[in-house]
Amino acid sequence: MSRSSEGYLWTPEQITSGLPTDAVHPSTPALRTHYDVIVIGAGFAGLITARDLSRKHNLNVLLLEARDRIGGRTWTAKVLGEEIEMGGTWVHWNQPHLYAELHRYGLHRNLKTSAGSFTPVDQWFRSSSGPVEKVSVEDYQATLERVAEKFFAIDGLDSRALMPYPHDSLREPAPWKRYDYLSVEERLEMSDLDGLPGWEKELFASNVSTFGSAPVKDIGFVEALRWFALGGHSMAGVFELAGVYKLGSGGMTSFARAILGDFTGHVSFGTVVEQINHGRDMVEVVTKDGRRVGARAVVSTVPLNCLNDIQFQPPLTPLRQAAITKGHINKGAKIHFKLRETLPGWFFTAHDGSDSSFVFAFSDHNGTQLTGPSGTWCIGFGYNDQLTNKKDSKYILQRFKHDVNPDVDIDAYATHDWMNDPYAKGAWACWGPNTASEYLEELQKPHGRVVFASADWADGWRGFVDGAIERGQAAVGEVLGMLEGREGGRARL
Repeated sequence: MSRSSEGYLWTPEQITSGLPTDAVHPSTPALRTHYDVIVIGAGFAGLITARDLSRKHNLNVLLLEARDRIGGRTWTAKVLGEEIEMGGTWVHWNQPHLYAELHRYGLHRNLKTSAGSFTPVDQWFRSSSGPVEKVSVEDYQATLERVAEKFFAIDGLDSRALMPYPHDSLREPAPWKRYDYLSVEERLEMSDLDGLPGWEKELFASNVSTFGSAPVKDIGFVEALRWFALGGHSMAGVFELAGVYKLGSGGMTSFARAILGDFTGHVSFGTVVEQINHGRDMVEVVTKDGRRVGARAVVSTVPLNCLNDIQFQPPLTPLRQAAITKGHINKGAKIHFKLRETLPGWFFTAHDGSDSSFVFAFSDHNGTQLTGPSGTWCIGFGYNDQLTNKKDSKYILQRFKHDVNPDVDIDAYATHDWMNDPYAKGAWACWGPNTASEYLEELQKPHGRVVFASADWADGWRGFVDGAIERGQAAVGEVLGMLEGREGGRARL
């Protein structure tokens, strides 16, 4: 079986760097010096763009990828007899761009659930002032909805009035823009919410922190509002759409491979782009190893937090550069744990005022062995800038037992170090205050003959695979407009 250089597995007996996966794919042996289009990045935005431009529109396309595999921030590793998602995981039929693609490839038939978010038997919460406490599932959900109804209503506007079209949020009138300056913490401290008990506010805040593995002082109110609107204006809807359903039978890598299978161009892995230079009628891409390749158009799917690593000539606009410098805020860890005990579904959150390194954790499944349940696989998400050393097993195990559950034995853990990954510099995108109104429109614009496509600045499911596909589809239209000379598909430098 193929093995990526990425991923990390700890067991008491062995440490493994680089995990087996079907995401590794060979490069095209001989590349040209010029293509119609170069697509940078083989995550879902890049795969969709490359597939449609090559197969549907018969263009010569080169797909460049810095990693040794497809999928970007989404890939499925094979660990201890299980398929585990190292990055992006959860999907839903109410994520329109993604579900259409799943249906195209028949992969919607492979959906399954994560136990702790689908049917939790135990719900746990750590407040700022006490130990972990068990809360009834009914009380937990009722509290979230009660606080959310008040939190997302401001100055007489409820969430539907503030953001009626979350997949087209820039459509005017856009009253949410007036409140983009607020953080989630600042909104919780406003006087109209003074009547809410502090414990209820903290429970709600801990759940909103899961949107970006971040303290609520760092998450924008409008960012939380967008999640809430996408979830049908309920917290239950948010968590169903964002954290319940996932792919079996090959996981997200099977999805990426299906798209790649329809791509008819060339591909080069282990290829790091360092420069993108505009000529009069073409763009030159320069790689770290000195290769120069030309194209009539380029699509960059490089994550927001990594765009500063590429030199653009002419330079990017000051507004786009400001957005890149600010970046997105999610620098949290995602760690899969194999617990010896076979446990029913459970879900845990911790307020950012507690001493927990984990913002949330939940059980995923009890193994897929033919002999029946075997322990519990669960997933823990660390607060930003916590759990920063994937190799410090003593500390990671200590924190899980202290923060989440002291009564378990941990037989293994596996992780991808997204926060220190040079081609990600963070996990899924989450934005802080004063970001959407300032930068979203600018980030979606082309720069000359360079189109930018990433889930990091999607209209709808930003930070999700659905958002990546949305931006990939938009990039196809932009590129075709450029190549056909349509004004709508061209940006002047």
